[in-house]
Amino acid sequence: MSSSLLITDATLNDQRVNIYCEDGVIAAIDPVAKNVERNSDSTLDARGMFAYPPLINSHTHSSMTLFRGNGDDLPLMEWLTQRVWPYERGITVDEIYWGAKLAIVEMIRNGTVFFNDMYWDFHAVAKAVEEMGVRAMIASVIIDVNDEPAKRQKHWDRIERQHQEVEKYSDRVQFAVAPHAVYTVSEESYRWVVDFCKRTGTVLHTHLSETEGEVEGCIKDHGGRPVEYLHRIGALETNLVAAHTVWLTESDIALLGEYGVVCSHNPVSNMKLAVNGVYPYRKLQAAGAITALATDGAGSNNSLDMFQDMKIAALLQKLTDNDTTSLSAHEVLDMASDNPAKFFNLGGKELVVGRQADLILIDHTRPELNPAHSLESHLVYSATGNVVDSVVCDGKVLMEHRHIEGEEEIIAKANEAARVLFARVDDA
Repeated sequence: MSSSLLITDATLNDQRVNIYCEDGVIAAIDPVAKNVERNSDSTLDARGMFAYPPLINSHTHSSMTLFRGNGDDLPLMEWLTQRVWPYERGITVDEIYWGAKLAIVEMIRNGTVFFNDMYWDFHAVAKAVEEMGVRAMIASVIIDVNDEPAKRQKHWDRIERQHQEVEKYSDRVQFAVAPHAVYTVSEESYRWVVDFCKRTGTVLHTHLSETEGEVEGCIKDHGGRPVEYLHRIGALETNLVAAHTVWLTESDIALLGEYGVVCSHNPVSNMKLAVNGVYPYRKLQAAGAITALATDGAGSNNSLDMFQDMKIAALLQKLTDNDTTSLSAHEVLDMASDNPAKFFNLGGKELVVGRQADLILIDHTRPELNPAHSLESHLVYSATGNVVDSVVCDGKVLMEHRHIEGEEEIIAKANEAARVLFARVDDA
């Protein structure tokens, strides 16, 4: 059944326009002055709003909203082994589902309508994505470093099965495979995933060169740095999203650039977990890698607000390079929208006829966006997600003037899911 939406009196490229969306696509952009009349199933009043493309979160763990604030200010491995992994081993599908819905509410509120997810139950997250109306690439995750061969085969069978099962969802759900990291996945499984991704064209999503310890361990176990190891087993030849990429040599950077790898920068999480490495933005960009931005999970950020990560990313580069021109507002906005858009089959940062009808309305009457010297500057250095007034995805309104249908219930259900999960594991 066809559907249409008319967004009235928005500001786009310094012009007042009406944006007509039909069947999930921007079908027309009419200057208000021309007074073009169009019938639509619904309307969205955009007076006082800038129309802007939504943000792309290139790496997160959505259901880790349930872990927000649990075990902060601990060393990375202590946090993982004591405050995350014991609870993840006991988490249920229903708890994953409510954690994902909470994450999606938060991302919608902050202008993000696509996220690249790595968490435990593909179908639980996919169900949440479908119901909330956003877009996501959802990974089938594998950790098997201590598994017996029979259990390893079960992981492979699950990935094959879920790759087929994605067909039951809308095209807003994309499928990926996520070998967690070089230190949690056997070489046998990594090689199997590489073959699967090449055979099916599936995206491979992994953590890469996040910590110095990871690099040292990979050299010890595999005779080379993580990027070298992935190159040797063919992983760089896949459609690869590599999260973090902070502990890199010049040769690592050259390889990531040569293969056009999406290098997902997670500045807030990296700083909070003190990984002691800084994403080499200029070198990765110059080498040809796809530079992208992400929040990581709410367990380690603790926010899913991409506006915060844009500001921190820009400031971190300037501080590290001792150069005020490093990672400009324009460049960091591209990392959060345009750079990874083609890779994830999304519309870029230009709102034009024929583009997916995904957009956000930014309230330019907010004090932090004034005086109106530079919208790009304000979005990066002044704004938080609170400047987002309304959100549209696939031609449907997901948030209208800061209201999201069902938000209170989702927050209550997620709180209950977290309470039950932690009580169950703590009592075991």
